[in-house]
Amino acid sequence: MEMQFKNLTLIENDKIKMCKSSDYNYIFNKETGFFARWGKTKEDDPEYGPSPEILDLEISTSPRCSGRCKFCYKKNAPGQEEHNMTFEEFVNIFHKMPKLLGQIAFGICDVDTNPDFFNMMEYAKEHGVIPNYTCNGHRVTPEIAKRTAELCGAVAVSLVTKQKSYDAIKMFTDAGMTQCNIHYVLSNESYDEAFKIVDEIASDYRLAKLNAIVFLQYKPKGNNIGDFNSCVNIDKYKKLMDYCEVNDVNYGFDSCSAPVFMDSIKGRKDEKRMAMVAEPCESGLFSSYINCRGEFFVCSFAEGEDSWVKGINVLECNDFIEDVWRNSKLVKWRNLLIKNNRECPIYNLKS
Repeated sequence: MEMQFKNLTLIENDKIKMCKSSDYNYIFNKETGFFARWGKTKEDDPEYGPSPEILDLEISTSPRCSGRCKFCYKKNAPGQEEHNMTFEEFVNIFHKMPKLLGQIAFGICDVDTNPDFFNMMEYAKEHGVIPNYTCNGHRVTPEIAKRTAELCGAVAVSLVTKQKSYDAIKMFTDAGMTQCNIHYVLSNESYDEAFKIVDEIASDYRLAKLNAIVFLQYKPKGNNIGDFNSCVNIDKYKKLMDYCEVNDVNYGFDSCSAPVFMDSIKGRKDEKRMAMVAEPCESGLFSSYINCRGEFFVCSFAEGEDSWVKGINVLECNDFIEDVWRNSKLVKWRNLLIKNNRECPIYNLKS
């Protein structure tokens, strides 16, 4: 299977980025985060893109990460090797990425782990790519929040220590961040606590300007094995989504959760409208992951798994499209993912 992408036209200004062609089109609003993709017609969805739309870029690993998150799939805890991507390596990678790239989601430990973090985000924005990141809420200061609001389209806070996480959210929103979210790993073991957090979002003044709580699908990888053991079933998932709606709390979910979300809305009167916001696994189709050593993997959860034990070296590649995006290893993955209805070929994500 090989799609042809011919006569691509990229239109860009400070606010909008658009790609136009006969088979693949998108529009991205850099200010609001609105994104829409279509194929030959508005009703047609292309199976994959000519290059990544979004890059998940890890820039740090560290044993000193203050989060000590029991759900950390990157194993940022004592025993982890410390490594920071340099600014020069970042620039190398950035300019190898095709111009269709619209966003970079930076992967860090603490907000000050990599000394070049904010320089990287500033460089990306100056060159028309919107930076975003997720943090643990620790070490966030009003100055960091202000700089984040100036540079980023969105920021997420993973719930580790509630007081620090909620205080960080207030600092971000006070600084003007309108797209500030909570990230919460959802499993049977964390399920009951999720309802308490929804209650707190509805009542805690620090969360008054929160955009949404985003539920992340549990996967058995990293530090979470033993503390998090199983995915919630459809009935439980639906109950939690309903609880968010009853309490007027905005919620979202990652691509890994899209299949269970789609099952949970079956039969609803607004099923068609709700389904439009669900994007199932886009790894190697519309997104890419590169770790702090400059190695490409289809996604961060695939790193070190099965056929992705070894990545593709982006720092040393000559042409990202030919050497990475059309690499036989990635093409094999892409075909498998599409054949699997874009449900994860690595992890069983349904109870």
